[in-house]
Amino acid sequence: MNRHLYIIFSLLVLSLLVTLGVILGKEANPEWKRLQKAYFRKEAEAVTKALASAEGTQRTILQKRLRYLERPRYRIRQIIAGDGKRIDRCISCHLDLKALKQKHSQTERFPFEEYGCTICHGGVGRATESSRAHSTLRIPRRPLYDYLKVRAAGTTALDLFQFSASGEPIPFTGSNLCLRCHLGSHPRHVARWRRLKFKPLDRVQTKLKELQGSGLKLDESRCLGCHTTGYNELTGHYLEDQVTCESCHGPGGFYAELMAGGRARDGAELARANILETRSDRVCLNCHKPDRHSAYEGEDLPPTLIAAYLDGKPAPEIDGQTREDAWNMALETKLSTWQLSDGPPQPAAQVLMRAVYDDTHIYFAFRWPDKTRQDRMGQWFFSGGQWRAEETWPDALALHWQITEQVKDFRQGGCAVLCHSTGRFREFPRMATRQEGAVVDEWYWNAFTAERAGRPGDGFLDHRVIYVPQGSLKPAFRWAQPEISAAHGSDTSGERMPETVGGVPLTLNAEVTDGMPPRPLFYLEGDKQVPLQLPDGSNPGATSVPLYETGIPEQGDSANIRGRASWSDGYWTLELSRALQTPSKRDVPLDPAEKSYSFGLAVWDGTAADQHQVGTIVKLHFEPGKE
Repeated sequence: MNRHLYIIFSLLVLSLLVTLGVILGKEANPEWKRLQKAYFRKEAEAVTKALASAEGTQRTILQKRLRYLERPRYRIRQIIAGDGKRIDRCISCHLDLKALKQKHSQTERFPFEEYGCTICHGGVGRATESSRAHSTLRIPRRPLYDYLKVRAAGTTALDLFQFSASGEPIPFTGSNLCLRCHLGSHPRHVARWRRLKFKPLDRVQTKLKELQGSGLKLDESRCLGCHTTGYNELTGHYLEDQVTCESCHGPGGFYAELMAGGRARDGAELARANILETRSDRVCLNCHKPDRHSAYEGEDLPPTLIAAYLDGKPAPEIDGQTREDAWNMALETKLSTWQLSDGPPQPAAQVLMRAVYDDTHIYFAFRWPDKTRQDRMGQWFFSGGQWRAEETWPDALALHWQITEQVKDFRQGGCAVLCHSTGRFREFPRMATRQEGAVVDEWYWNAFTAERAGRPGDGFLDHRVIYVPQGSLKPAFRWAQPEISAAHGSDTSGERMPETVGGVPLTLNAEVTDGMPPRPLFYLEGDKQVPLQLPDGSNPGATSVPLYETGIPEQGDSANIRGRASWSDGYWTLELSRALQTPSKRDVPLDPAEKSYSFGLAVWDGTAADQHQVGTIVKLHFEPGKE
């Protein structure tokens, strides 16, 4: 018996040693080092051959080169790009920079050491094994300037996901191939999209015939791009006469290849990225825009809010009540919104709007359903002998106005152009325009900060991105993720700290000590902050205190907007007012003589955290005033 145990033990030790030897051998001679050895060996052979006929200075240079190639330095080579946020190690294996530069004609404008490889070709930049480094190659070998142009311009006809990394077109496969797996793995998703999107083309063609019969001159090809899958404008052919999987996620050939190779995780990641990265504008805004059927009178036009001229009547008092007679002069306009979350957008609140104006100011009234009044940004609760922090998000409303004409597609997508079509990746940040010089005016009311400041915030968005700094707020107490870009304020400096919301600075009421549970620093007596005195951090009569407190609100341009809100019976009512003209270049100038403007609108329900409801663009039209 003991002899058998010795044999088993010896075999286990032997297998362990063999495994350890294989691991050590792989570590001592990794794939990248083998590729470098092969490259240097080939280079040494070429230099040796050239030496046979070289003379003078050229021979000296080649001899020096040969000495290095015979004893080269093997190391992982990498490019640190994007302000240190992206690591690109492709050149550890792809050593022939001369050959690379011959294939890339724009290296002087876009040098490798600044941009690297993965920004165009995809792949895992940090990986040093080819199988992993190439696992997510998906973008064609196009010149870098083309790709950067796409990234900067947003909406474009150039679809980077129509081709593989080798430059070959990716074939459409049809939804039946997708459904062979996803009908079982994602039945609810398939059922929802079949119900909402898989509409046969014959219904569209029937509608088209009715319109053509009424005298409208409409070409069927204008409909096929949105109502079919795999439509080719050059040939007029399409794969399916419905809006199916590949309409949003792109051609299925690449996914099918990944799935067949056991790389379902990569396929899922790419399917998501295919919508949220460079395809997002084309996937959504090319079809889902208010004027897509502009040739059909009365169909799919954006809602119009008519601002009534007061003509000497008293202006409404900005108190959040809308009781003044002035509001009776204005027609009410309804705007439907969509709830944005990790899944498909869902129908959400309907916002009721009215507007009036006089010779100097414009006044808005907004009313929307919200079951609960949420007007705090976090709260401390004392129970069980210790404090516990609870994060909450207040109810809010934001308007966005186009200031410059460079904000591409703003009239079609409104807020979606600024935040949601850019995706959820650091390379495609939220809360920014995508063209240099493009500016959007932001009016922001927040049930926490705006009410304490006595007014909403007046901010702006441009192409610059200001991220909430990593570590600036402790993870348990921050109001925004460090990956989320913060909007700029419109104070006299033209900036806003990320810890500021709606033009009001936030003070984190938290003390974090190593080895001790976090606790608040103070409680409030009226508006006065009183430090907590007891050793355990409790305080008689103070069982809950705010997680945040507000500081002195910004002045200057941030104070241009007045506003008050009230909540009653499950509805918020908000009144806003601003001068038609302000001295700030970051404020949209409103001239009634121009007749109409456009703005985007979003509302936040604090019970859903920072996931908010977005409406399409709204057209503001000024009713004629006095001559």
